[in-house]
Amino acid sequence: MKQVCLLCERISPDNNLYCQETYCPAEMSPNILDYGEWLGDIEIVKPVMTLRSAVLYEATHQKKTVFLKVAHPGEENKERLKREAEFLRKIQLQKKQHQFLPTLLPPYASTTIKDDAYGKAMLQGHLLYFYMFEHVEGEPLRDVLTKNPQLWINHVGWLMISVATAVNFLHANNFYHLSISPDVILVRFDDEPNVPRILLFDLGVVSDAQSLSQNWHHFFVPPAYTAPELLNTAAVRVSLATDVYGLGLTLYELLVGEPAYKFKLNSDQEVYWAVQNNRRNPMNRIEDVKTVAQIAMHATIPDKSQRQQDTAVFINELKAQFGAVPGPKPSRWPSLNTILLIIAAILAVAFVIALAVSLTGATA
Repeated sequence: MKQVCLLCERISPDNNLYCQETYCPAEMSPNILDYGEWLGDIEIVKPVMTLRSAVLYEATHQKKTVFLKVAHPGEENKERLKREAEFLRKIQLQKKQHQFLPTLLPPYASTTIKDDAYGKAMLQGHLLYFYMFEHVEGEPLRDVLTKNPQLWINHVGWLMISVATAVNFLHANNFYHLSISPDVILVRFDDEPNVPRILLFDLGVVSDAQSLSQNWHHFFVPPAYTAPELLNTAAVRVSLATDVYGLGLTLYELLVGEPAYKFKLNSDQEVYWAVQNNRRNPMNRIEDVKTVAQIAMHATIPDKSQRQQDTAVFINELKAQFGAVPGPKPSRWPSLNTILLIIAAILAVAFVIALAVSLTGATA
């Protein structure tokens, strides 16, 4: 287990973290589990991504590889994770599961998601809240961009169409995300066709408008990805265009090859000042992908009334440039239902033949 600062990313393997930056509350840094450690009956394989309110792990449970999401200590973090798990449970039980969202798994071996959407476990005096979901191939988009800061433009377009589609699903269910960034997206690249496939593994604040005043907390969202209207300390007033801003910033970063607002080794207040004053890295992709760059700049206008007003408009603008995301290559194998029908037909024919043989033997 190691202590990791959520702000400056310093790591202490002996849980004695010290930071010389005055803005870093190092003593509040959460403990991150490492390979071979256990949370209840769940064995950690590796941390995948550390967010400001939770950690995503690859883990094994009952000999099955899963993803494990663990909330950092703190009432706000716990409640946010509970809202996320309960939303995922609701859409699964209503058979509305979305292809770009996690598929929830029972938190314990002896229960179902209908009974328990999330679990609890004690660790070093802290009662931690967690949930599990099905494992998929992929890595955080943040890690992908570290290796290749500027992806092929078609990959950029298809990836953003998929992410925006997932966010649009949240909006259709009257929830806001408000924390979209490369940190909350898992991505893999298929070979045939050569297309990115995503999973939005974190649902942000996952709050409706009525409950936003009590569910919203600034530290959930990295400052560089916080919409300007969320920095109003008097009252948080958002619209669907607030999530368009997060999508636009991510598209902007994919085009430029670095975050729109520099945040490494800067305090939260310094980054907030840059956001409020629109001091971003300049857009340098005007010549080769002018229309796509314009979509990104339109989506990140500080005044939310001037942006695309919902994710559907953002999606349609991208589709006009890239077309719909190509589907996966059809399998050469028949579907499971087809296989079951074939087996049932074979058994039925075998039964009829056996019955005919037995009747023939009886009359003889």
